[in-house]
Amino acid sequence: MPRTLIHSARATIESLSLGPRVKAQGDAEEMIFDLYWVGDGRSGHLGLATESRLLMRWNAVPARLRALLAPEVCEKWLPLACAWAAAAPKRGNAWAATNHRWMVVHRDGALRLIEKDGASIAK
Repeated sequence: MPRTLIHSARATIESLSLGPRVKAQGDAEEMIFDLYWVGDGRSGHLGLATESRLLMRWNAVPARLRALLAPEVCEKWLPLACAWAAAAPKRGNAWAATNHRWMVVHRDGALRLIEKDGASIAK
């Protein structure tokens, strides 16, 4: 299903990463997945070739939580992510020049979207 959604949105994900659970003890939220647009100033970020600008990362979640979240992720968040990814290369030079992050997090039993750009990404 994810591959079909990505193709039907005409999105090109240039780098896909799978990682461990990202939730430190005491953290209120944990990242489920994100998309990252690498701006002009950081085109060598993570050792990627200049043309690799759109990255997707999925983090592991406990099986019980994954079973609860999977329908919403597949039906709501992944289609929205694919639309964002497909639109990213067409947003113009000013937008493309800076870094952008589109992130779905789990907090207080619900999934939420966090979008960041430029300097706010490091925070």
